[in-house]
Amino acid sequence: MVSMAAALLATAVLMAVECNPPTPPEPGPPEPPEEISEALKAFLVKKDIGLYIASEGIVIYDELTFQKAWSVGGGSFRIQRDDQGAYMLIRGSSQSSSSYQIEYMNSSHAVTMMLLKLQEVQKKGSCVWLWNETMTIGVIIPEGML
Repeated sequence: MVSMAAALLATAVLMAVECNPPTPPEPGPPEPPEEISEALKAFLVKKDIGLYIASEGIVIYDELTFQKAWSVGGGSFRIQRDDQGAYMLIRGSSQSSSSYQIEYMNSSHAVTMMLLKLQEVQKKGSCVWLWNETMTIGVIIPEGML
């Protein structure tokens, strides 16, 4: 009986040693990265607080000639040039977390107001990048201002 048990044990050990581990599946092609527009790519490399349309800076904050202001309870953020010749004001909507009102003026434009939906596309350092793909409009603001 002992020899029968020993023979079974020896057979089990040999079978276990001879078993090949399962072959892992072949790696497939990598998932295609999410396609983003050239306008968004150009906006994502911008670093200055301000308003961008088609990646062109419309009102850009400059520490030497601009002031920043925001509401204490959140909801709005403003930058304006010291001589008040240019400004940008962005207000969040109480109705929707992605709806914003943007008002701006710069040296080549009269006061312009827009109501649009923006989505957060990047958070880096202490700033947030908001973007509207349809109108290629982007806003960079300090985090927590809206």
